Amino acid sequence: MLENILITQLFSFFLVFCRMGSAIMVLPGFGEAYVPTRVRLLLAAMFSLLIAPVVHNIPTMPADIFRLFNMLLAEILIGIFLGGISRILISAIHMGGMIIAYQSSLASAVTQDLTLSQAQGTSLGNLLGVSALVILFTTDLHHLILRGLADSYILFSIGQFPHVDDFANHATILISSSFQMAMKIAAPHIVIGLMIYLGAGIIARLMPNIQIFFLLMAPQLLISFFILMISASAILLWYMEYIKDSLAMFLAP
Repeated sequence: MLENILITQLFSFFLVFCRMGSAIMVLPGFGEAYVPTRVRLLLAAMFSLLIAPVVHNIPTMPADIFRLFNMLLAEILIGIFLGGISRILISAIHMGGMIIAYQSSLASAVTQDLTLSQAQGTSLGNLLGVSALVILFTTDLHHLILRGLADSYILFSIGQFPHVDDFANHATILISSSFQMAMKIAAPHIVIGLMIYLGAGIIARLMPNIQIFFLLMAPQLLISFFILMISASAILLWYMEYIKDSLAMFLAP
């Protein structure tokens, strides 16, 4: 009897750990490449220990290995989806920073990308991405993400394979929304950059011997930095509201 209870508890914990672990591995802040893998596994295990006792309707351990594999795959897929949603939301500010960098003639100023792919990225995109992560944890919005993971057991039954087509449709809509948000974030720089390039093109046609685009680079950088200075706080706070509203749909009423 005691052996059966122990096996049931371990199976319940392992099912919860599959979803929580796969989600935390890709969550912004928790799943960054500079966070050691052991630390991420420890966080996933600790969070699973807290969630497992309150998760209801946990199925019994199947005798068929294929049924067990299907249940584990379903939990991992749900976790990756939930973590990927948060990652897509963070990518919006990164894309906005890349657009600003292109409009500011800073596209060639690349550094190591700390928030997305760990490859090379623009300096402004990296700055805004790291700033968004800092504000995310400072304002305790990461608690909202973790609560969404806990409430996911209300939206997605444990052990049951989800509807992949619904996942794909929601991801497509969210990617489109994130790109629109990135364009809105960079809208002031896009307008100013268009005006600068339009004026530079007219001057280049009137005085073709002058390297006007080379001469305008310094004023363009100064104007872009000035616009970013006066709008950065509003951009980041507005972006946090966007993340909050996007994550609210995964919270239980």
